[in-house]
Amino acid sequence: MNAKKWFTLTAAGLVLSGAATAGALATNAQAVDPGITVVKSSTSTAGETVIATCPSGSKVIGGGYQGAAVFNNPGTVSSATADLVEANTPTSDGTGWVARFAEGRVIATAICETGASTQVVKSGASKAGETVIATCPSGSKIIGGGYQGAAVFSNPGTVSERIDDIVEANTPTMAGTGWGARFANGRVIATAICSA
Repeated sequence: MNAKKWFTLTAAGLVLSGAATAGALATNAQAVDPGITVVKSSTSTAGETVIATCPSGSKVIGGGYQGAAVFNNPGTVSSATADLVEANTPTSDGTGWVARFAEGRVIATAICETGASTQVVKSGASKAGETVIATCPSGSKIIGGGYQGAAVFSNPGTVSERIDDIVEANTPTMAGTGWGARFANGRVIATAICSA
């Protein structure tokens, strides 16, 4: 199951599904400042990728998510998370924000700016547990970033399935020229939003 999600990543870019419709965009957009709009996606189904799409003529300058995680044995002493945020990242073309929980439901949120001159850059795919960095082109600086990857589970597909992973890094570099990401056990791709 998790291997299937990992292979939806391609060298050319992220293969994404579930983009917000124009109707959802109209009802889930809020102008917060001249030229700045916050947009939400629809709620995903379990484990589905969703995208908050920026209005035409604007680019994403940040984003995030909110959702409902899945737990094994909820309400008991042996309650444990069976979930991980596998995607919290700008789209490859910089026109929206992507979110996905491994098992639960999620809503993606994008902060969009009209006329923003930004570029999205991705790292290569990490090895298991390896840190990767998406580096901005020379002369530009980091203004945001995120990641997309595949978590590691113990006993997948069984009643005792549980998450054996955590996002250990989702951060700008100290020099301000890139964005780093690392899962404790899984593989990940870092994504940087760079200034022009």
